[in-house]
Amino acid sequence: MPAARPRSVGSIPDQSDLIDLALVALAAVGALVALVTGAALVAVVAALPSLAADVVRVVRPPSLRSVARRLLLDRASRSLVRNGAVVVAVAGTARTFDGVPTGDLVALLFAVMGVHGALTLSGALRTRRLEVESTTILWRGLDVAGALDGPDPLPDPVRRLLPIDGRRLLSLLEVLVLAGLLLAAARVPALPVVAAALVVVGAGAVMLAVWRGWGRGPVRDTDSLVEAAVAQLAPEVVFYFSSPASGTYALTVWASVINAVRRPVLVLVREAVHLEQLDAITAPMVVAPYVADLLKVVPPSVRVVLYPTNVVRNNEMVRIAGPMHCFIGHGDSDKVGSFSPLNRLYDEIWVAGRAAVDRYAAVDEGIDLAAIRAVGRPQLADIARARPRQETDRLTVLYAPTWEGFFDEADYSSVAAMGERIVQGALDSGAAVLFKPHPLTGHRIKEAAAARKAIEELVTRAGNGSRVVENRPDALYGAFNEADVLVSDISSVITDFLASRKPYMVTNRRDVPDAEFRAAFPSASAAELLGSDLAGLPRALAEAAGPDPLRPRREALAEYLLGAEQDPMAAFLREIDDFVARADARAALSPVPIGLRR
Repeated sequence: MPAARPRSVGSIPDQSDLIDLALVALAAVGALVALVTGAALVAVVAALPSLAADVVRVVRPPSLRSVARRLLLDRASRSLVRNGAVVVAVAGTARTFDGVPTGDLVALLFAVMGVHGALTLSGALRTRRLEVESTTILWRGLDVAGALDGPDPLPDPVRRLLPIDGRRLLSLLEVLVLAGLLLAAARVPALPVVAAALVVVGAGAVMLAVWRGWGRGPVRDTDSLVEAAVAQLAPEVVFYFSSPASGTYALTVWASVINAVRRPVLVLVREAVHLEQLDAITAPMVVAPYVADLLKVVPPSVRVVLYPTNVVRNNEMVRIAGPMHCFIGHGDSDKVGSFSPLNRLYDEIWVAGRAAVDRYAAVDEGIDLAAIRAVGRPQLADIARARPRQETDRLTVLYAPTWEGFFDEADYSSVAAMGERIVQGALDSGAAVLFKPHPLTGHRIKEAAAARKAIEELVTRAGNGSRVVENRPDALYGAFNEADVLVSDISSVITDFLASRKPYMVTNRRDVPDAEFRAAFPSASAAELLGSDLAGLPRALAEAAGPDPLRPRREALAEYLLGAEQDPMAAFLREIDDFVARADARAALSPVPIGLRR
C-alpha cells in the first residue's frame, strides 16, 4: 500500500513555517552583511540553508502551505526572496553596476524569474491536483479493479522522465543560479551566462512537463470503481467512524471485533488522517470525506450501522434511511459522555451491562430505555482472571489514568495533580509500575502534559520491570493481564479491568466524601479510593498483595457493569445477527429506498 498520501497528513501541524521564516530572514541578513563587507560569498552561503530546507521538505501539508502563503513564504516566494537578495548583494558589492557585467546580471535575473515561474506553475497545478484527490474515495482491503489499496497519488510528471521530482529539480537549478551569481561577483567571464541559460532551459522543461502532466493530463476518477466494488461486497454491517485526528483510538479499540464479524462488513471512515493508525483492522475500509461520497458507498445491502463515537458528522450517516443505526461507544464508564442525551439520535444504544442502563434512567433526559441493550464488552474476551500470588512475587501496579477531557466537567484525570506521587509511592513500596496514559493526556492542559512526561521519565529510570506501556490497540489489555492491581481515574478502564476481578484503586483528587463519591460513580464502589493526599495508598497496596478484602464486592460489581459471565465476543456477534434480523423485520414492514434521506 502507499506509504503516505498528501491527504492523510493535511491536518498535522509542525514548525516548518517558522523554520522557513527564520531561514529566509537569514538569507536577507546575509545579503545585508555582504553589502556592508563587500563579500558576495556571505550572501550565497546565507541563502543555502533555506534552499536546503526546500530540497529536504518538498511537499508541505495544506495547512502549512496556507500559513506560508499568508507570510509570503510559499515555495515560489522563498525562492524569489533568497535569490533576489543574492542578486542585490552581488550587484551592491561591486559598488556599481559597472563592476559586474550587465549581461551577466540580466541573464541571471531571467534565471531567477524562470525558476520562480516554474515553481509558481508547479505549485498551482500541484494544489489543484491535491484538491482533486481530496474528493476521491480512498480504500483499503477492498478489491477495486484488482487494487486492494488506493488510489495511488498521481505520479510527478518530471519523475516519469528523470529519477527526481520536478520541485527538487528546480531546487537544484537554484544551486546553479547561486553558482552563477558567485561567478559573476568574481568577474568570471561567460560562465554566469552559461549557468543562467541552463537554468532557463531546465525551468522551461519542468514547466512543459508539469503542464502536460497536470494541466492537460487526465485526472483519474476511481469513485465509480469504488462504488461498484462496495456494491459487489454487499456489506450488511457498517462500522462508521468520524473523529478529530487525535481520536483514532476510539475505533482501534473495536479492531478485534470488526475483524471477527461473520457477516459482510465495511469500515466507513470520514477522515483519511486516521488510516495510518488502523493497520490492526483487516476488514474492507473506505474513506468518504464528503456527503456525496458517503452516499456512493452505502449500498442497499447495508442493514445496520454501528457508531463508536458521537460526533456531529454522524448526522450525515444517520439521515440515510433504510439501515438501523446504533451507538456502541468506545468505552463504558461513569463519565458524563457515557450517557449523553444526544444518543436519542440512534435507533438503539448498546452498553456493557445493567449499570449503563441505570445511568440513562437516572439522568432521565428523554432516552427511551427500551432502545438500550446490554451486550457486554467483546474486547474483554482475552482478559485473564486473577491468579493466586506467591508472597515472594513482586507486585505489579498498572497506573492507567484518563485524560483531562474537552471541558472541566469531563476532567477526571489525576495525572497533573497526583500522578507523579502515585507512581513514586508505588515504586517506594517495592512494586513494579506499568504506566499507560490515555492517548490524549496533555491535549488540553499543559500541566498534564508536563506531568505525563515526568512520570514517563520516572518509570523509565526505575528499572525493576517498570515501563511505559506502548500505544497500540491491544496494549492496555495486555497490561491488564500483566498487572496485579490497577490505579485509575473514573473512566472505562475501570469497567474493562473488572473483567479480571483483580483489585483496583480509583483516584478522588477533589476529596469528595467516600459515600458520595461511590454513589456518584458506581464503578468505584468496589475500589479503594485515593484522596489527594494519597494517605491510603500504602494500605491499599498491602491489601491488594495480601488479604484482598474487596474481592466479593468486585465479583458482584463486575456482573453489574459487564453483564453475566459468558464469552463476550460470541455474545456480541450474536447481538449483531439479532440486530440485522430486527432491521430486516422493520424494512419488511416499511421498505424505504436507500437513497431517501430522513
